[in-house]
Amino acid sequence: MAAPIQYRKDKKRTEFLDPRNEYKLSEVETEIRYDPLTSTSSRICHFSRDKMDPPDLTEMVEASTGFCPFCPEHIDTVTPKYPESFLEGGRLSLGDAKLFPNLFPYDDVSALAIISSQHYLPMDDMPVQALVDGISIAQEFFLKKDNSQALGKKFYSMVTWNYMPPAGSSLIHPHLQVLHTSNPGNALRREIEAESCYYEEHQRNYMEDLIKSEQSSGERWVGTHGAAQWFVPFSPTGIIGDVIAAFPGKATLADLSADDIREFAEGMNNILKTFSEYGLWSFNFGFFPAADGSDPKEHWLYARIVPRIFVNPMTNAGDASYMQFLIEERVAMVYPEVTAERLRAGWKF
Repeated sequence: MAAPIQYRKDKKRTEFLDPRNEYKLSEVETEIRYDPLTSTSSRICHFSRDKMDPPDLTEMVEASTGFCPFCPEHIDTVTPKYPESFLEGGRLSLGDAKLFPNLFPYDDVSALAIISSQHYLPMDDMPVQALVDGISIAQEFFLKKDNSQALGKKFYSMVTWNYMPPAGSSLIHPHLQVLHTSNPGNALRREIEAESCYYEEHQRNYMEDLIKSEQSSGERWVGTHGAAQWFVPFSPTGIIGDVIAAFPGKATLADLSADDIREFAEGMNNILKTFSEYGLWSFNFGFFPAADGSDPKEHWLYARIVPRIFVNPMTNAGDASYMQFLIEERVAMVYPEVTAERLRAGWKF
């Protein structure tokens, strides 16, 4: 049976007298796309360059090394610990990664995972081992955490990353946000509810049908490496594009094997390197799991990488505006099919 995936879009056209062309009549097309699962809309506009000039980050990186709480000379004396009753030893170490409580928590269980002792890791050559260590230490933490608070509630083990200032990071030193929460956020909650409705109606997993549809069309498909299936979503999240890695048959981070994590890290390294070739130097990243202990029949674990930019580097103008924050409408400057074409060209597997 064919996958009941619907790709819906509306084309919009505006006319004006263009001062760049002797005030001749110009027509510009924009597009509104709707997410096949939730119907959340995105507007695709036309004001980006093909490639951006990457900034020189030397001054920013050097200025941030004056006092960094996550660097080796400070991390053991200025970062907090968990009580012994919650986590033996108060902190976790794995390879070059360390995990401890967030001094400014977002939830009951809110930790930070420092993925490397190195203060700055460039996006165009993100070390695979650093990604492996960071994801693995978060996975270990979730397995060790106290489960008593989860009685009677659904909890979600989430890992996210704000890489560099355009993505909302206040510190250069690379670190993940590690949350064990009963509130996974509006986006994931809406998706899980919609996937449950989809399963009830079709008796099939939505992500499985979506992957088959994307593979079949090929327009937004990137490739497969290990357990992860990589593709660009039809309705973009970020202003400069985004990419998804889905894990068939896996519901949570706990379901990933060591090989799964390493192969995903290799794929992520490849994706980030390709984005960097277009002058991008910042991103948001996150895993979107089902509730702990869930069967994967309705929701498959997936990860999303969203590049971030300063729209105007001269003023550090951010790439999110009233449209995203007040109207809750996503805006993109690059068509998903173009993003996928770029990523396929850099796919090395």
